[in-house]
Amino acid sequence: MEAEAPTYAAISKIRVKVNKTENREVHVVVDHLAPPYRIGPQYRGYAVWASVPGIGTSKLGVLRYNERQRRGTLVATTPHSKFEVFITLEGDRATTVPSSMVIVRKVVGRV
Repeated sequence: MEAEAPTYAAISKIRVKVNKTENREVHVVVDHLAPPYRIGPQYRGYAVWASVPGIGTSKLGVLRYNERQRRGTLVATTPHSKFEVFITLEGDRATTVPSSMVIVRKVVGRV
């Protein structure tokens, strides 16, 4: 996945696999990721979202961020086979609506 402004240096990887319950396990790793507060003092974290055509957008979770390693990780599940994953900068880690500050996006899955 390619990073967008303001996190151009970020290198992100996403892996999706079908588990034994037929759900998709989504593994997200983002390296060289700046601390959110360095991008803007209003930012507190990075949220990961899944957008499913015809259904809408839901929050997969918040990246577990390690400032020393500059790495964010998340493992989540979804029942959908095709979806877009995107990561946003958030001022409130508990938000239920994505902000407009998208840093990474990628359509994944098999039909």
